[in-house]
Amino acid sequence: MMRAVGMAMIVVACGGLGFRQALLYSRRIKEGEQVARSVQLLLSEIRFRRLPLEEALKRVGTVEKSSFSSFLGRVAVRLSGCDGGSFYAIWSEELDEYLRQSLLGDEAELLWYLGQELGQFDLETQLGTLVRFLEQWRMRIEELKAQEEKKGRLYRYLGVFAGFFLVILLM
Repeated sequence: MMRAVGMAMIVVACGGLGFRQALLYSRRIKEGEQVARSVQLLLSEIRFRRLPLEEALKRVGTVEKSSFSSFLGRVAVRLSGCDGGSFYAIWSEELDEYLRQSLLGDEAELLWYLGQELGQFDLETQLGTLVRFLEQWRMRIEELKAQEEKKGRLYRYLGVFAGFFLVILLM
């Protein structure tokens, strides 16, 4: 009886690991969608309200409730503090901190690019940069969603089958 309970626990534990991995993939997509919403809001604040970048970042940081909007708010606070750093230096430091807690993977390279381009040019160039970023970002999110269907299923199946494999090996 104890042996059967132990084997069932192995299958459940391995299956749980597979489901956890699939869930992390889903959370990565949700985080990517939050980034897109925050950047869309930033674009709207700059385009329609004609706010300077610093004020637009601050507004997005207070209006939107996500970890990425908090990142944008921290960038705005550091910009207003006039600690002497360039926009990209501040962006880089804060982005490093954000990415340590983030689930984002390869998509982060687009965030580095965004930081390099923002704050350097006139209003129209910044708007164009944000629009291009959003197009590329949304394409990446769509790719992740397509992969998530396949990989999520794969992770779940591998977890359960690995549990069965271990049980067979232990018999």
